[in-house]
Amino acid sequence: MNTSSSAQTLILALFAGATLSSSSCAQPKGGPGMPAEAREQIHALFDAHDKINRDLKLTAEGYTALTESDDPKVAAALKKHVKQMQARLGEGLSVRRWDPAFAEYCDHYAEMDHQFTPTDKGVRMTVKGRTANAVKIAQNHAKVVSAFAAHGWSEHDKKHDTVTR
Repeated sequence: MNTSSSAQTLILALFAGATLSSSSCAQPKGGPGMPAEAREQIHALFDAHDKINRDLKLTAEGYTALTESDDPKVAAALKKHVKQMQARLGEGLSVRRWDPAFAEYCDHYAEMDHQFTPTDKGVRMTVKGRTANAVKIAQNHAKVVSAFAAHGWSEHDKKHDTVTR
């Protein structure tokens, strides 16, 4: 059988009784794992968290975050990471499904507008929720990402609280 790994995952999920819905990023819980390149990018950012400056501003509609580094390699990694995650979530794939806050973010991703703007030293992300619930979820996600930037690996394995459950 010449089936791709994502198709195999789907077939296995269906046989296991998993259901697919648009509210679960259009895939069974978990879905295909993170590609090695994306995982390496994330790990590089955790390693260099002390070189990252993040300014988070919560707004009535969501948030704006300016995440930058004076280190050109870290700045490039930030830009690449945001593009990778936008592509992944935009395709309906999940991220950190085991972390309640990320699962919630994934489940409501389509209820938010994401504007990514590269800067000389990193990225500016503006996220606006289209519902009151989506605004809270977006802000919660932004706070978790800020904790990653502030604390690095010590924050990595933690599960983060949701705002709706």
